[in-house]
Amino acid sequence: MDTKGKLDQFCQKLENMIKEISANELGLSLGVAGNNTSILMMIYRSALDHYANDAACWTVLKQIISQSEQRPLLEVFSASTENDIQILSNFAETFYNDGKVRIAAQLFQFLTLFCPNGAPHPTTYMQLAESISELSIDSGLQIYDFILNIFPDHPAILLAAARRYGDGERPKRALRLLDHAKEVCEHNIKIDPTLQKFLDLLYPELEKIRHELLTKE
Repeated sequence: MDTKGKLDQFCQKLENMIKEISANELGLSLGVAGNNTSILMMIYRSALDHYANDAACWTVLKQIISQSEQRPLLEVFSASTENDIQILSNFAETFYNDGKVRIAAQLFQFLTLFCPNGAPHPTTYMQLAESISELSIDSGLQIYDFILNIFPDHPAILLAAARRYGDGERPKRALRLLDHAKEVCEHNIKIDPTLQKFLDLLYPELEKIRHELLTKE
């Protein structure tokens, strides 16, 4: 079977998985679920077509497609590895760095399906939020609101979100996120000394936001 045929079959399985999740877990009606699924599938198919054009990414995809013939897709995505995600992420970042942000957002959107050991991957969600923020700051902040519910204590996400809230002229929200990131880092720094690098980045951001708020009073 050629590449297009393999992607067609895989996309059908992916569409069925999304419909099942929408109906069973999100409780969406058939009409709403169908509309959401159609939009997502356009994004996913575009992403898959781009990934399939890269040799390293296609190797990862072929493995996923092969596994999906034997196991449910949710299990396949849960069995993904950090290396798989890194290969696909590196490819997506080339589009982001080249200013092709819309394509990058599609690629990162597909990557959010990957859940190593059944857990959402924070970096891919952050990359998606950053890409969408470049296209629309309001849409990016909506994504960050969603992500912060999943990763409320992740220093890198808190810092990235705070910067975007600052860009979106919501300095009070940015300050709350930075204060929380600071608390998280200081609480865990003895266990994880690498958190010092986040504190080094947080302090100037905190000073900047506090000065901005003071000048507005």
